[in-house]
Amino acid sequence: MSGTNLSLMTSDGVTIRYDDEGEGRPVVFASGFADQGSSWVFQRDALVEAGYRVIRFDHRMHGRSDAPAHGQRMSRLGLDLGELIAALDVHDVVLVGHSMGVSVSLAYFSIAGCVWDRITTFVAIDQSPKIVNEGDWQWGVRDIPGENLYDAADFRFDWSNADREPPAPDHVKPLRPSGDDWWKEFPVARVRPLLLDHFVADWRDVLPRIPIPTWVVTGRHSPYYELDGMRWFADTVRNGYLSVFEHSGHEPHLNEYQAFNSQLLEFIGQH
Repeated sequence: MSGTNLSLMTSDGVTIRYDDEGEGRPVVFASGFADQGSSWVFQRDALVEAGYRVIRFDHRMHGRSDAPAHGQRMSRLGLDLGELIAALDVHDVVLVGHSMGVSVSLAYFSIAGCVWDRITTFVAIDQSPKIVNEGDWQWGVRDIPGENLYDAADFRFDWSNADREPPAPDHVKPLRPSGDDWWKEFPVARVRPLLLDHFVADWRDVLPRIPIPTWVVTGRHSPYYELDGMRWFADTVRNGYLSVFEHSGHEPHLNEYQAFNSQLLEFIGQH
């Protein structure tokens, strides 16, 4: 059934809300921490017009979905994604993740095992497979080594490097609450267990096992990740390549949505 504000009851009793619009090959979007499916509006418009089926959902604790105390870990969010895909019985899926949504996708790949009869193309936007920097791994989030992990999860210091992020274009501002509004709208303190689990997860072993075409995307001015780390991601999956959007930071699919959509449609068309 297509439509908006549809619901899925997960195996642990949580209602996940999603939109299912358009017809054709399905494209599933997984958004980042504190974000929701509505943030993919520019991709939704372009893909539906181009003849694709667009499925956007809100993670538990996000947007319209339930906000239970239980299940605040990446493995459970990965299972939620898998249960949505199974419930809709979709195949030949293009899975697009941004930020934490990439990690949710990697959790799904890890937990579900051989999902390649359903997922045939993957897009990963600006997310390292391991956030904490330690030892010979220095491609996590800048300024988050292991010794200040808990301080970072509690926002006791500013690790956002916001000065690296280009100003949001006018078309993005209505999608993004600013300053104190963000803290009022999203229950940061309640979702701390999820953020902490996101920080400590390590998905590096999953990447070499991904056999499908994978497009890794980053912005030249990403406030979180080094370009070399994104290049490592693209080189580590079996069939990956990297694109760098020169006028973007963490959200090239928003800041440069027309160029991003053009390349996304080309990538999907080729695979």
